[in-house]
Amino acid sequence: MEAYDRDDYERLLDDMAEAGMNSLVVVVKWITTGYRSKLPFLDQLPGNAMIESDNELLRTTIIMARERGIRVWIGAVVSLYVVERFGGTPYAIHDSFPGGFPCVPFGIYDADHPEFTERAVLICEELISLFPDVSGLMVELEGCGQETPDRIPLYESWAAERGKRSFNELGHPFNPRCFDAPEWRDYTTYRRTEVLRAIESAVREHGFTGELATIFESSATQSGITMEVNLAMMREQCPNWSGIGYEHDKWNHRYGSMDVNVESPREFGHRISLIPRGVMTWCDVWPMPISIQENWRRDVEDIELFRPDGAWWFGTGTRNEGAGTALSRLRDLGFSSGEEARRALLNATRSLRGRSR
Repeated sequence: MEAYDRDDYERLLDDMAEAGMNSLVVVVKWITTGYRSKLPFLDQLPGNAMIESDNELLRTTIIMARERGIRVWIGAVVSLYVVERFGGTPYAIHDSFPGGFPCVPFGIYDADHPEFTERAVLICEELISLFPDVSGLMVELEGCGQETPDRIPLYESWAAERGKRSFNELGHPFNPRCFDAPEWRDYTTYRRTEVLRAIESAVREHGFTGELATIFESSATQSGITMEVNLAMMREQCPNWSGIGYEHDKWNHRYGSMDVNVESPREFGHRISLIPRGVMTWCDVWPMPISIQENWRRDVEDIELFRPDGAWWFGTGTRNEGAGTALSRLRDLGFSSGEEARRALLNATRSLRGRSR
C-alpha cells in the first residue's frame, strides 16, 4: 500500500466488504517507515503519501473500515531499520528486494543489539498513541534470532544459569541432521518474549485494550522445515499474544508447513492465524514453480482442511515496485494492475466467505 491514496483505500475496503472480510492489517513499519513519526531513529522518506498526510490518510482509512464492519490492526516490524538513522552495526544489510528491485539500504538487527527492546517499545507506544482506535497490534521480530558473535557471551551466561550446553558444545554450524540447536532457540525465544512482554506492559499502561499478535517465524527449504520459536515457552511467557504463521510456497513441503504453522502452535494452546501468499510476488525463484492461481487453490484447500483461527492474505494489490508485491511481477503473471490481481484473489477464495474470522 506504499503508493495508495484515499481512493485506493476506499476501493480496497469496498472489495473487502463485498468479499465478507473483516480485518485489515496495515504494516506501517517494515523496510521503510510508512507513517509520520517523531522518533529520531526512524526514516521518513519523502513522497510517502501517509507521511505527507501527517497520518490523516490512515486515520481516514480506519474510519472508512469501521463503517464497513472491518477491524484495522496496526503492524510493526521492530528488527529492520535504515542503518544511517538507527545506528549501530546490524548483522546484515540489504539494498534490494528479491528480483533485484533497489531499496533504501536497511539493516537487520538481533534482539540483543543495544537499545533493541527500548526502541521496539517506543515504536509501539507511538503507534497506539497515534492510532488509538485500532483493534489490534501486530509485532514482528523478523530475523532477530540470528546467531552473531556479540550474542555468544550472552548465551553462555544464560545457558550456565540453566544448566544448558555451552555454545561450543552446540557445534558450529549447528548439527545439519537437526538443522538447529534447541538450546539456541530456547535462548532466542527467551529474548523474544522479553521484548514482547516489555511492549505489552507499555501499551497496556497507556490504555491500549486491543488484541496482540506476533509472527512465529519459520522456514521451508528443499532440505526441511524449521520453526524458530519454542512454542511451549512462548505460550508460557506470552499467554496474551496470539500467533501468526506464514506459508507462502505451496510447491514446497506443503503439508509439513501447515503442520508447523498451524497444527503445532495449536497443540501448545496458541490461538493461531495464517498468512497465505495472496498477491505477494516476493519469491526466491521467478517465475514461481506453479501459477499463482494454483497457489491460491491450494491455500483455500488447506485453510478449509486445517482451519486456522484466521487468515490474512498477504498484499492488497500494489501500485508500485513494493517490497512484498511488485507491479512489474504482477504484470508478468498476467494482471494489468494490482486491483485486478486483488479481485482475482478474492474471487478465488469465495468458498471461505461467511467464516467468523
